[in-house]
Amino acid sequence: MTTADRAAAIRAPTSRNASAIPGRAAHAPEHIPSSSDTVRHPPAVVPVAPPAPAPQSVQRARAYLTARHATGVHEVLWESRKRSMPDREAIDAVITAGDRAQRGIGESPEAVEIAAALVVLSAVRLNLDQAEGRLLNIARASGMGSEQVAAVLDISVDEAEERHRRLEPRLAAPAATTSPVASPRDTATQRPRGPARDQPAWDELDDEDWGR
Repeated sequence: MTTADRAAAIRAPTSRNASAIPGRAAHAPEHIPSSSDTVRHPPAVVPVAPPAPAPQSVQRARAYLTARHATGVHEVLWESRKRSMPDREAIDAVITAGDRAQRGIGESPEAVEIAAALVVLSAVRLNLDQAEGRLLNIARASGMGSEQVAAVLDISVDEAEERHRRLEPRLAAPAATTSPVASPRDTATQRPRGPARDQPAWDELDDEDWGR
């Protein structure tokens, strides 16, 4: 091969620069997509309910929060009848204490206190899920379709059906019940009382009824 032939071979278009030369673009190799070219969609987020708290843990958490935060009638009921304060009020008491501490008023709740509030919150969530699950079962039994339920909840039909499926296992979870309030007649054996009478009205309670 002469020097002229070698120069011509060097100048000849190859697969790398063929697309840059007019008339040769059609013969350029096609782009082969790689894994980096694939459009990646984020995985669908499926809401997963937290595990149901053990009823014994809920009762202990309620007792801990009530002993620390109960005031007024809730404090009286706790001291005299070991009646826990309502769950929402116990949770709000911890949140309020935390908000006040962030503003420099009072001390911040302790970790065990926050943990107790989270346990009680899990119990509240379980109760709400079970109530909704039962309502959805009643709706289905009464003939309401998924379209009607979805319209009421302002969600899609798929979301309504998925929500129903997610709540079904929650119905079998054991829920912690609140401690019942003992009536004056139930406590008659604990301390002497006067003659039997109807339960007093709120403004008729005396010092004995308030545990004083």
